[in-house]
Amino acid sequence: MRLFLAMAIAVLLAGCMGATGAVASKISYSYGGNPRQILDIHVPKGARHAPLILFVHGGGWSEGAKEMGQGGPPAHFTAQGYAFAALNYRLVPDATVEDQAADVARALSFLLRNARALGLDGERVILIGHSSGAHLAALVATDPQWLQQANVADDVVRGVISLDGAGIDVPGIMAAGASRSPFYTNAFGPDAARQGRLSPLEHLGAGDAPNWLLLYDGEHNPGAGYFAERFAVAARAGGMHADAIAITGTGHMRMLQELGRPGDQTTAEIDRFIDRVIGKGAQ
Repeated sequence: MRLFLAMAIAVLLAGCMGATGAVASKISYSYGGNPRQILDIHVPKGARHAPLILFVHGGGWSEGAKEMGQGGPPAHFTAQGYAFAALNYRLVPDATVEDQAADVARALSFLLRNARALGLDGERVILIGHSSGAHLAALVATDPQWLQQANVADDVVRGVISLDGAGIDVPGIMAAGASRSPFYTNAFGPDAARQGRLSPLEHLGAGDAPNWLLLYDGEHNPGAGYFAERFAVAARAGGMHADAIAITGTGHMRMLQELGRPGDQTTAEIDRFIDRVIGKGAQ
């Protein structure tokens, strides 16, 4: 799995950079004392109020790195006037899923505290997560304790984008067979009450982000589609704007690898969502 992820990162960086040209220069910051608590941010040149897109990588809660989201996306989004940041977070088994949610919120808190110096609009934030990173983004945007602990106002997160997300309904997914997956069992364990506490679906209605876009591999991952559609229905019932959309001609990693490329369906759906939710980027 580690070799697969290393290869995926290499392909992502090489493929997307070739399609879009060299990405903008980035700046790295530590947002905590652990070596994993580091983030990269790309800000459009001269921006003073750039809306922020924060990317949370996947990897089964136990692997992965922020570079997985920094192939095509930084250049694509900064060209439109948005700032793009990606973070590393502590990994299972050295940390818990609770620690990971706290890291996502803490990274966001760091960026917002330094918004003026970085040229960010601290009131327009979109979270994007891929796979298990989509679970963490959704958890932070539905369970208010994480943003509260990080002293982040819950209304700054205007929307959440899930890319072939995992863990949107932890008890349901475990019951459907994920209890046999070492990624899920190592992350969530056998305690049904804890699984519920870490399930974004069970927190809907408690100060959630108002806009959701759940994109999933419509040809190879029917489980992700089922749970994405279920979450979207529940979110709409709670008064949120939520769409679950099947992406064809893609795959779990390919959905991320091709993000930012011209003609990519995933990118087009994301662009429409971001434009609707937070408007145009910094001019």
